[in-house]
Amino acid sequence: MSRVRWILLLLVLLVVTWQTVRTAFPEQERSLRAQVKATVESIFPEHAEQARARFGLVRLQAPRPGRHDVVLVHGLDDPGMVWMNLAPALQAAGHGVSILNYPNDQPIHDSARLFAGELRADFGRSTGAISIVAHSMGGLVAREMLTNPSLACAPPDCNRPPVSQLIMVGTPNHGSYLARFRGLGELREQISRLIDGEAGWLDGFFDGAGEAGLDLIPGSPFLSELNGRPAPAGTEMHVIAGVIGKEEAEALARLLEGTQTPPDEAVLMPLVEQIGDGLVSLPSARLPDVPLTRVSGNHLSIIRNLSESSQRVPPALPVIFGLLGQ
Repeated sequence: MSRVRWILLLLVLLVVTWQTVRTAFPEQERSLRAQVKATVESIFPEHAEQARARFGLVRLQAPRPGRHDVVLVHGLDDPGMVWMNLAPALQAAGHGVSILNYPNDQPIHDSARLFAGELRADFGRSTGAISIVAHSMGGLVAREMLTNPSLACAPPDCNRPPVSQLIMVGTPNHGSYLARFRGLGELREQISRLIDGEAGWLDGFFDGAGEAGLDLIPGSPFLSELNGRPAPAGTEMHVIAGVIGKEEAEALARLLEGTQTPPDEAVLMPLVEQIGDGLVSLPSARLPDVPLTRVSGNHLSIIRNLSESSQRVPPALPVIFGLLGQ
């Protein structure tokens, strides 16, 4: 066997070993990650404070009369581009638009607590209800805020506006095993922020120590607790889930079966369900008694285009506007 093959085999073995160890000791890994983050923050306090200043609720515009106040919540390792199509469309329609930026690698509960505090600070004792549109893990942040007894509350007692709607787009409500391999997503996020001049060289530490990735693993303590709670009272929820196209599913089924014969529905439909949008399967997106709308596309293409110049309408946008009553 050539040296290159031996090196590749060794790398695969190391990755498998690391993932096995992580599975066996999740709480130890969480504790170690938190210690590393705390150490870096203690050594570079000024950098940590500068990084924290980036996080919070950014209000782009107030709503016109009769329009919704919409708060947008991004997901894991998102550099801010996920709203490049939806935010301008909401503004053009006269809706109020606010965007939550948060340390997306920290524990999801911590992000939910930050979200609750930002809503109190930004909206005060406003009696107008808000709608939340959340992509990917952002849906879990919103659900945690709305259902955790330590965070959930009803105005005017908690000085926070009521949430009339929660629209989740590509949210892994039951987790995703791909969260174990989120290192590439973190690298992409930090490179994008550095290019845009929005991040420092240590910001990969300050947006969390990877605890969110542990929370996203199916069956994690966080997901078990979250999915064991009742739905938030007074909030209508809706799931928008992406699925690959029929042609792509048929091609993949033929590849897996090693044949050119078109697969029958008994093979095709379970495959589509499990692949979902490529990152989140349909079973993971579903919640009991919550309506689900399927749209064709992958995890990002259902909500945004590759470039700002594209005239394509991401398929989730008409669904979102329909749910907002427009």
